[in-house]
Amino acid sequence: ARTILPEIEDQPMTLVGHLEELRWRILWSLFYWIVACFICYQLVPKLLDWVKPLLQGNKLIFTNPTEGFFAYLNAAMVGGACLAAPIFLYHFLMFVLPGLEKSERRWIYRLLPLSIFQFLLGCAFALKLVLPGTMGFFLGFATAELVPQLKIGEFVGFVVTVTVICGIIFELPIVLLFLAGIGLVSSKFLARHRRMAYFLAFVVAAVATPTPDAFTAVVVALPILINYEVSLWLIKFCGK
Repeated sequence: ARTILPEIEDQPMTLVGHLEELRWRILWSLFYWIVACFICYQLVPKLLDWVKPLLQGNKLIFTNPTEGFFAYLNAAMVGGACLAAPIFLYHFLMFVLPGLEKSERRWIYRLLPLSIFQFLLGCAFALKLVLPGTMGFFLGFATAELVPQLKIGEFVGFVVTVTVICGIIFELPIVLLFLAGIGLVSSKFLARHRRMAYFLAFVVAAVATPTPDAFTAVVVALPILINYEVSLWLIKFCGK
């Protein structure tokens, strides 16, 4: 498979050599992440304008002097991580690929573009369906006497957390396809453990969601279940 990655050379390396390589790859990744954070910090006002429809006409407030700054910083750090993700992925692959078999590398090369697409699809799913649905549900409790006042820190944290969680959830088919490709799971195995998978989906959703209500957990659990069933069908259709 032709990729943008350089040819992997199977050369033995000492433990000290591995640790030295890991250190430099982590430092370079951190450097590019910091640069990306500075870029994203300047774009946070535009990003807030982009998600303003979620507020349904309500205004954001902050109740202490530092809350606005840390809300911007939180959004910039997550946005910087997304922006620098290709560099993170490159250094990660360059570190782990020499330790994999050629068949395992071939599956990673095949699934890498799809994994990026799936993450972006998950983020879009969160922004277009999950967040409007959950915000509409919660703001629907507003009355003339019960006026919503949304703190910017909690709002940004909620949007960022749900978006990233959905992006990660949509990676499930990629993980299961890779495991099927190297022979660790099969469609029969996934079908046999469907009940356990459904139970774990709701547990993960309940733990991962930033609010303790059952509605948000159910909304987040649904894409997990859908991706699980899609993975089962893909593995069954494609074979090992």
